[in-house]
Amino acid sequence: MSGVPELLRRFRAESGLTQEQLAESSGLSVEAIRTLEIGRRRYPRALTVSRLADALELTTEDRDELEQAARRPTETQDRLPAGVTDFVGRAESVQTLTDLLLRTREPARPTSVVISAVTGMGGVGKTTLAIHVGHLVEAQFPDGRIYLNLRGETEPVPPLQALTSLLRTLGVPAQEIPDELAAAAARYRTALAGRRVLVVLDDAANAEQVTPLIPGTSGSAAVITSRRLLDQLAGALHLRLDVLSDDEALHLLGEVIGAALIAAEPEAALAVVHACGNLPLALRIAGGRLPSGRPVQELADRLADASTRLGELANQETGVRASIALSIDDLRSVPADRDAAEAFGVLALLDPGEFSLRVAAAALGRTVDETEELLDRLVDVHLLEAPTLHRYRLHDLVRAVGREGARAEDQRRIEERVLNCYLAMLWRADELAGEAPMSAAWRDPSWAEPARDLTELTDVLDWLDADRSALVDLVRRAARGTESDRQLAVRIAVGMNVFGPSRLRWLEWRDVNRAAAEVVDLRSDPVGAALVHFDLGLALGELNDFSAAADQLALATDAARLIGQQEFLISSLVNLAHMLEQADRVPEGFGYVREALDLIDRVPEAAGQGSWAQLTLGMLHGRAGESALQVESFERAIALVQDNPDVLCRMHISAGASLRECGQAALAIDVLLAGVDVIREHDTRGVLAEALCELGAAYGDLDRHPEALAAYLEGLGIAVSRELWDREARIRTGLGQTYLELGRDADGKEQLQLAEAVYAAHGTTAPS
Repeated sequence: MSGVPELLRRFRAESGLTQEQLAESSGLSVEAIRTLEIGRRRYPRALTVSRLADALELTTEDRDELEQAARRPTETQDRLPAGVTDFVGRAESVQTLTDLLLRTREPARPTSVVISAVTGMGGVGKTTLAIHVGHLVEAQFPDGRIYLNLRGETEPVPPLQALTSLLRTLGVPAQEIPDELAAAAARYRTALAGRRVLVVLDDAANAEQVTPLIPGTSGSAAVITSRRLLDQLAGALHLRLDVLSDDEALHLLGEVIGAALIAAEPEAALAVVHACGNLPLALRIAGGRLPSGRPVQELADRLADASTRLGELANQETGVRASIALSIDDLRSVPADRDAAEAFGVLALLDPGEFSLRVAAAALGRTVDETEELLDRLVDVHLLEAPTLHRYRLHDLVRAVGREGARAEDQRRIEERVLNCYLAMLWRADELAGEAPMSAAWRDPSWAEPARDLTELTDVLDWLDADRSALVDLVRRAARGTESDRQLAVRIAVGMNVFGPSRLRWLEWRDVNRAAAEVVDLRSDPVGAALVHFDLGLALGELNDFSAAADQLALATDAARLIGQQEFLISSLVNLAHMLEQADRVPEGFGYVREALDLIDRVPEAAGQGSWAQLTLGMLHGRAGESALQVESFERAIALVQDNPDVLCRMHISAGASLRECGQAALAIDVLLAGVDVIREHDTRGVLAEALCELGAAYGDLDRHPEALAAYLEGLGIAVSRELWDREARIRTGLGQTYLELGRDADGKEQLQLAEAVYAAHGTTAPS
C-alpha cells in the first residue's frame, strides 16, 4: 500500500494543481504540502486529510485510500529477542537501567533522549541484561522495541546499513530509504518522531557506529552494549558490568544444573564458580558439560587444571576462548591498537592478581607514560580491569587466553624484568632512608636507577606495600631458578631491610630472606650471606620464633667475624643475645652481649650501639632474676638516647615489656607511660599501637582492667587502620582476656576468636 507522500503527489498531479494552488484551496501552507509530499510527515491529522480530499475533489474510493494511509499503525514493531529463562542477580544494574528508561515519560524532559551504554568484557552478560530490562519496560514503549546486532567484534555493520535495517523495521518502504548517511539518519529520526520506541543496539564497535542510530526526539530510548568504553556518547549513562558475585554465580549455575545439586555439593559448586571466574558465559557452558545425574565434584575436577580449562569451556564458536579472542583480534586489526594487543600478550604472563603501572612498564620495557596509554586502551575494550588508580588486573580466563602459545623463555624474560623493578624500588627506599654502611658498600648504585624518579620515601614504601604479595611469590620462584635468578633473589632480600621494618611487614621480610638464605653462598658472597641471615633472624624474632632467630643471627655473627666489619659484628652479637634471652637461653646470651660491650668500648664508631647493648643486658638480668641490675641497665640505655626520640620510644617499649615479663608491672607502667608521651609528641602512630598493647598488659597484671580496656581499644583502632596484623592479633588477645575479667564473656570470646583468625590468616599462631 502506498503512503501519504505517494498518494498526495499522484492525486495532485491528476488534478492538475500546483503545490501553491492546493495549499490555497485546502487552507494549508505551502510548507505543509511540501512536508507531506517528501515524507517528512507521514501521518497527518484527520482534519488535514479531509481538507486535502475536498480540495482535490477525490472520489469516495480515493478518499478512503488517503485516510487509511494517514492512519498511524496500531501494531507495535516488537523485534526484541526473548530473554533468557535463567536470568539471575544484577539487581542494582537492572534497577539503574530500568529507572533510566522510565525517565522517557517525564514531562520535565521534553527534548531529552535517554541513552544507556552497557559495557563489559565478553561473556559477562551485557546483551542478556539489555534484553531482560527491555522486556521489563515493555509498557513504557507501546510503539515497539527494536533489536539490532551491530556485530562490533566480528564484521561491524556500517552505520548506513544499520539505518536501512532500522528503517525497514519501522515500516519505511525500501524505495524511500536514502542511500546517503546524513539523509538516512534524518529519515530515521522522522520515522521515530512522535513514537515511543526502545532501540537496543547490541555489540557496538564504537561511538561513530551508533551515533546516527540514536533516536532524535524524546519518548524513545537507546540501549547500547559494547566491549568498549563509549565515552564519546554525549549524555549517555555508562553502566559497566562486572562478573557475578559468588552468590549470583551459584544461583546461575543452579539454574543450569539444578539447585538441588548446588545444595548437595556447595564446596564443589563454588570451585566450579571460581574456575569459571564468575563469568556468566563460562558458567552456562560449564553447567551444560555436566551429564545428568553426575556429581558436581566431577565437573570441578575437570575445571581444576588451568591448562585444559579453556577447552572444557569451549562451545563451538561461542565458547569462552572464542568470545575473548574476538576482542584481541579486533585490537590487532586496527594499526593504532596493535601495540596494545602486543602489550596484552605480555601482561598475561604476569602473576595472577593485581599489578601496578610501574610493574607493567617494566614488563613491557616501556616508559610509564607509554604504558599507561596502552593499558587505558585495554581497559577501554574490557580486556583489563582497573580497580584503583594505576592498579590493574586480568580476569583469570582472559589471562588464560592471553597465555596460549607463550614460550617458557618469554615467561622468564618478563619475570626477570619485574624482579629488577622490585630491586630498583627496594634499593631506592634504602637510598632515601639513609644507607647502612655495610649494605651500601655491597650494593651496586645502578640497581636503584630505574626508580630515581621517585623522591619521597613514603611513596616508595606505599608502592612496595601494595605489591608485597607478588614480590614474595616472585622471589620464591627466583630462588629456585638460574644462577642469575638466585643472585637477584639475594639482592632483593637484602634490599628489604628498609621496607620490612618500616611497614612492620614481618612475614614478607621473613619469607623473602628465607628464600634467599637457601641460595646465598658464604664463600662467594660473605657480605650478602651476613646481611640475609641477619635480617632473617630479626624477622623471625618479630614473629616470636626466637630459637630459629638465634640460629640465623649466629650464622650472621660467624659471617661478620669472617668479614671483619666490627660495627656489624656488634649489632649481630647484641641481637643474638636478645634472641637467646627471649628463648630462655640466658647464660649464652650474657656471653654475647658482654663481647659486644667490650667491642663497643674499643670501637669508637660503634658508640651508638651502646644503648641497645645495655637494653639487652638489662633484659638478660631480668630473666636471671637480677631486678636491680635490670633497672640499672635500662636507665643507662635510656640515658644514652635522650636526643633521639625514635630510638627513645623503642627503648621505653622494650624496657617496659621486659619489666612486666619479670613481674614488675607497676614499674613497667611508669616506663611505658613515659614512652607513650614521647610517641604522641612525635606522632609515631604505628609504634603507639605496640606501646598501648604492652601498657594494657601491664594494667591487666595489676587487675586494673578498666585502664587496660582503654589502652587496648585505642591500640586496636591504630593497628586495624594501619593494617598492623601482628599488633592487631596481640591486642585482640589482650582485649579478649580483659573482657573476660570484666565479666563480658561474649565480647571476650569474640575477641579471642578474632585474634586466632588473624594469626591463622598469616600462617602463624599466638605466642605462648
